[in-house]
Amino acid sequence: MKLEIEMTKGQLDLLILSTELYVRALMNQPDLVADILAEDRFFYDKNDPDNSRQFDQWMKDRNSMTEYLKVALNMMFQGNYKSETCQNLIDIWHVLRHLQYILQDDSNKINYDVRSSEPFQMGSEPLMRIRLDNKQEDVK
Repeated sequence: MKLEIEMTKGQLDLLILSTELYVRALMNQPDLVADILAEDRFFYDKNDPDNSRQFDQWMKDRNSMTEYLKVALNMMFQGNYKSETCQNLIDIWHVLRHLQYILQDDSNKINYDVRSSEPFQMGSEPLMRIRLDNKQEDVK
């Protein structure tokens, strides 16, 4: 089956974030799951005199969440965490992250960014192909 999806850059960023969160959970990486979830809760405001206290509390909450996630994920996966679902999702995630890199302003691109690497197939499904309207080539 072949599907075409049209989305904005903001929607792409949210799709990447959601795949990142799910992939990190499936890869049993509770610290990175906690980072992603916690990032949405704290906004640095240098004009707020209470900012330092709020940041300290945010760090405590994040660390506590990491410990709970570690216990839960270890209980779920018990050392076996790379299912076929996980491998196929990692492929999708790599393609989307590479697209995000390609869409960056050239002045922000750095070659040692992990997203700059061409995606490669790990799962049983073929890599998705993405065609950009403003470019002739496909993105694997």
